[in-house]
Amino acid sequence: MKNQKHPPSRMTRRQLAGAILATAAAAQTPPSAPSAPATPDAELQAARERNQRTAEELAKVQVPMAAEPAFHFTA
Repeated sequence: MKNQKHPPSRMTRRQLAGAILATAAAAQTPPSAPSAPATPDAELQAARERNQRTAEELAKVQVPMAAEPAFHFTA
């Protein structure tokens, strides 16, 4: 006779995707900064530098021409 204490659990695709995304988000560490910028100008400069670094990282990613967008244009 099968073990009746623990019925087999089922997970939907959405639950699985959520679990994977939560794990990936938790694994990422925020960029370490020596101290937070004190002035609005320093905050703006720090944000621009973060955007520049992000743009450089995105430029390194190769996307095949056959990749389709996740949305559709409608007229």
